[in-house]
Amino acid sequence: MAKKTAAKAAATAGRRSSDGTVGQPPRRESRQLRQEAAVNAAFRLAEREGVAGLSMRRLGQELDVDATVLYRLFRDKDELLLAVAERTIRMILDETGEGPQDESWQDTLRRIAEGTWLIQTRYPAITALTFARTTGGPAEQLLVERILAAFARSGLAPGPAVLHYRTYVDTTLGLCAHAAALGSLAPEVREKDETTWTRVYARLPQAAHPVTRTLIDELSSVTPKAIYDNAVEAVLAAAERAAAG
Repeated sequence: MAKKTAAKAAATAGRRSSDGTVGQPPRRESRQLRQEAAVNAAFRLAEREGVAGLSMRRLGQELDVDATVLYRLFRDKDELLLAVAERTIRMILDETGEGPQDESWQDTLRRIAEGTWLIQTRYPAITALTFARTTGGPAEQLLVERILAAFARSGLAPGPAVLHYRTYVDTTLGLCAHAAALGSLAPEVREKDETTWTRVYARLPQAAHPVTRTLIDELSSVTPKAIYDNAVEAVLAAAERAAAG
């Protein structure tokens, strides 16, 4: 069977006109629908086959189209990845909403951090591919505005506000990427890594490593989410101190 072209696939997505007939979607809308279909397929492919599985060739196979069709939708794989990253940011916005008008700036940032963790750790392969990218898209623009507005409400001067904004964003995304990298490991490898504290450190000689042995129960019980929450609170506390000063 010949592969479907993106144009034929889009032609089936007709739109009902005012007289009740089904017509051809406008060209711009058709292109947008095809791009959205490609992004959806990229999510499925990356989460099923991991980081290495997301290539233009494999994505074409997933969509049952030739890879050259994708290059008419996206200039290259990097543009596709930016579109995928933009989708995850839109998910974060949908998850967190705008929040109550009387919400404190700290609670706004806590809410955004919680939504970021939820979405980014839900899609570990996508997170590993895109966490360090800056899309410049409308979803990212809106999220940047909300986070900056929260820090502006703290009373920080412009320079410190931007510094704490960048620290907050890089900290949350970096820790999400770390959790995603662990989540992307094969189950047996992940278990080996997670049990290192009890397999190795709990058996270190007490005389040579007295502090490590004393704290081994605490060391082995810390979770990635607890580290994430603690890091977010540390950034907020630093911003509070800077604003007070």
